[in-house]
Order: sequence, then structure tokens, then C-alpha cells
Amino acid sequence: MAEHLWDLFLRPFTSTPDKEALVLSEGNFTYGQLGQAALSISTQLKAVGVEGPFVGLYTHRDLTTYAGMLGILHAGHGYMPLHPELPQERLAAILERSGTRAILTSREHADGAIGLAERSGSKLHVIIANAEVKGERSIEPCIQSPYAYLLFTSGSTGVPKGVPIRQSNVLAYLKEMERIAAPTATDRFTQLFEFTFDLSVHDIFLCWAAGGTLVVPSREQLLAPAAFVRANAITCWFSVPSMALLMDRMRTLKPGAMPTLRFSAFCGEPLPEDLVRKWSAAAPNSRVLNLYGPTEATIAITAHEWKSDQERGHVGIVSIGKPFPSAQGVVLNEAGVGTEEGELWLGGPQVAEGYWQAPEQTGQVFQFLPSDPSARYYRTGDRVRKDEHGNLYFLSRTDQQVKVRGHRIELEEINHVLREQGGAAFAQTVAFPITDGIALGLVAFLPLDVKDQANDLLNACRAHLPEHMVPARLIFLPDLPTNSNGKVDRKALLELLNSEQRTGSNDSKS
Repeated sequence: MAEHLWDLFLRPFTSTPDKEALVLSEGNFTYGQLGQAALSISTQLKAVGVEGPFVGLYTHRDLTTYAGMLGILHAGHGYMPLHPELPQERLAAILERSGTRAILTSREHADGAIGLAERSGSKLHVIIANAEVKGERSIEPCIQSPYAYLLFTSGSTGVPKGVPIRQSNVLAYLKEMERIAAPTATDRFTQLFEFTFDLSVHDIFLCWAAGGTLVVPSREQLLAPAAFVRANAITCWFSVPSMALLMDRMRTLKPGAMPTLRFSAFCGEPLPEDLVRKWSAAAPNSRVLNLYGPTEATIAITAHEWKSDQERGHVGIVSIGKPFPSAQGVVLNEAGVGTEEGELWLGGPQVAEGYWQAPEQTGQVFQFLPSDPSARYYRTGDRVRKDEHGNLYFLSRTDQQVKVRGHRIELEEINHVLREQGGAAFAQTVAFPITDGIALGLVAFLPLDVKDQANDLLNACRAHLPEHMVPARLIFLPDLPTNSNGKVDRKALLELLNSEQRTGSNDSKS
């Protein structure tokens, strides 16, 4: 097995340089062209003398995005995705927390990158990528770096948390997925996830390690995914279940609609049984895999293959399966004793070392097993049930974290922005609506006395939070309902929304 992600790309780069590696709206690129572009960028980074383990990547679904990622890795750094469409204030906070000293960008996004560097207040190199795809460049050995990438997830304190993932973490994952999916050079992979989502790493490196073709849809093509699959002869699909749910609502999951698919994987949200049945009918030649895993455990760490339409999950939701053979999954109750139902703890070579420069947050969830002080695990905060066959079923969260369209969200981060920006006495956000166990949006509850600030509050959310964390609605109440323990009764808030949905009302409170 390779010791570096660049080595996985190097094989097809040198052995099949004329093979198509990447399909973008701006054009198609061979392994030779993509590799040369990556080496050009690596040379730039070395010439600048970039310091530090990570380089920011301020691009979006263009050649610089993919060549830049490879070039950063070849130059001895990990890449840190900076989506140009995220709020500038949030990106500046990420740069400050990461300590990154350089941003790689394309000419198209150069102005935004320069503005971000000026806003951050720290000395940053902004490097406009020279992604040359012509000519021959000597292939120098890559500079070995322990890190692959640094991703930031939602944080309950209002500040995103950085998760540094090592090369060894990703390689351990890819080894398991190569065993399960058996990708080949004839495969054509979807790339539906943004770079800020770690599931994108599955698409990219599972594809390139096999010498396959990565097909990146345009915004227009994303509106009709089934047609995109047919037009591009896609063989390997990977998405959140909510994308399949949207396809079902659009009535495009028709029997036989995607005959070229041979392997379909879903991750990031609960996967409803009914949806799998419809997907299997639409892609009759495809295996279907349900994956599970937090960013801290590198992409995914458990898997369950849907074998038959006679299979039954738990309350209509497909099992998340068992941990990979190289991983460990332990279910513990509140007393720290192994049980069939409780919190899932994860261990093994895919688990990250902790949060970036945040020892207190690291210590809260990266802990040693009570029964084995030598075994360090990640506490997922997910309540699961294990059946007699060892299969795991997701039940709920132990905290206020939710998934919306596959994105992991700490609701308290949204509440923090609403309280800080509006001076509200309280703010409580819930995931709603929920269809077949999948959260599709957010609703926030606030005091009546800030109702006249509704537009300002939503604008503040847009300025501080990514689009998927901005509440679709604000509802104003005299007080929040509480339970017998004096805590906010979230079930009562959800019932209020469900009741409103059933009756079709939408009164002046919102």
C-alpha cells in the first residue's frame, strides 16, 4: 500500500498518461495533463517557500481545485478547503484558527482570496495557481507530509473546529473501500460533494487510485442527477440520501433509469428503506452500500450492503452496518460499560489525533476506554443499537448536533449567532422539516421583543454561517416551553411545527 496520497495518483499518471482523469465544465483532462498541472503548482509553492503544515485552497470545482489539491500534497503540505461562497468572516475565523500562512487560488477567485487575506489581519501569501497542462516536467519525489487535509466542522462555541486528517488515516479508509467497491480503470465516478465535505475525498482518491475517471457535474447538471448519470455513463455513485430523496420527489427514480450504475454508496444521513428500494429499481445493476462515519474518523468507518428488498431495518431506516475489519466500534452506556444500546465509541487507524490546536475540546471526546487505558477512542455522540448479528442502527444524538442535507451542524453555533447579533434573551434552533428521518432545513425560535429585527437576524446568519446553517424561518414566542427538568422542551417545539404543518397554518408568530 502506498504511503502518500500522491503515490496513488502517480501510478496512472506515469502508466496511463493519456487516460481521461477528470471531466469538468471547462474541459476534460487526462492523467498526464492533470499531473503536469499539479507539478506546476507544487513548483510554485516550493518557490514561495510556504511554511506550515497546511495551505488554504480557495477555489471551486475547476482545474485549480483538483490540480491544486494534488500540488499542495506533492509540495509537502495538507490542503485546507476554503469555499469562495462561504461568508468571509467565517473563512477568516478558519484561517486564524488554522494558522495557515498561504492561500492557493485561481485567477477567477483571486480578488476574493486577496480580500480574505486582507480581512484576516495576519500575514498571508496569496498564490495564483499556474496550472500548466502542457509540456513535460520532471517528476520529482513528493515531500512527505503526515497530513492530508484540515477540515472545519460546526462548533458549539460559535467557532468552527478543525479536524486534521493524516495521510495514514485516508489510506486506511481507501484500503477498506478498495476491498468493498473493487474500483477499476473503467469506472466513472460522481463528484457531488463540495471540498469542505470530507466525503469528497472518497470520490477523488478511490477513483484516481484505480485509474478511473472523475466526473464533476455543473450546477445545471446537479438539477437532474439521473440524466447526468445516463449522459456520462456513470458507474460509481456517492451522495447523501437527501439527494436521492429529491430525485424521488422529482419522479426521476423510475425503474431502469440508471442502468450504467454498478456501485451506489450513501452516507451522511439516515437511509430510509423505501428509498433504497426505489433506488435499486432505478439502478438495477448496482450494489447499494450504506456508510457511516464522522469527520473525526475519516470519511466513513462502518458499512452495510443492502442485499434484498426483503431486508428490514429499524423503524424503516437501513442499518449502518459493522465497523471495518481494521476499525473498532464499542457501544457504551452512561456507566461506561459495554451494552447493546448506548453511545458509539470508535477506534483504529482512521481515527484522527484530535482537534487542531484545541486541547480542551480534544480531551472532551478523544478519550481512553474505561476498560482499557491504552486504547484511545473517539466518542461520536451517536446513540446506536447493536443487534444479535453485530449490525449497528443509529437511534439519536446525545447532544444538539444534527445533520441537514448531510452537513453536520451544532445547533448551538446558530443559537450563538442569533443571541450575539440580536441581543435575544434566548434562541433555540431545531431541524425541520424531517422526511423519512432526513432533516431538510432549520427553524429558529426567538423572543417576541426581537421580532422587528427578523431581517437583520437572518442577514447576520448569512454573514456568519454557511448557507446550510441559515434558518429557513424565525418564529417568535413569549417564552420557550420547558420540561420537568427545566430544560427547553425541544419535542414541544417540534410538535408546534408538526401541528402547523398538519393544519397548513402559518400565523403571525413567524
